[in-house]
Amino acid sequence: MQFTDEQIKAAKSIDLLTYIQTYEPGNITKVGSDAYQLKDHDSVKISNGKWFRHSRGYGGYNALDLLIKVRDMNFPLM
Repeated sequence: MQFTDEQIKAAKSIDLLTYIQTYEPGNITKVGSDAYQLKDHDSVKISNGKWFRHSRGYGGYNALDLLIKVRDMNFPLM
């Protein structure tokens, strides 16, 4: 399956906090005034518009990054 440039741009525009609160509301815990962590991957911290997976030493800026890097989902680009 191929995606258009518009579809890729839309996917990259969804920030992780909005995605989790919308699609996985039971999978997030507030751990600070502006920080959250995932319940199923407690080393993933979300803060200031980005996320970081401390157990593996990498992070990203949006939901698409997390879905590819942490959830091992494929996203074939054009």
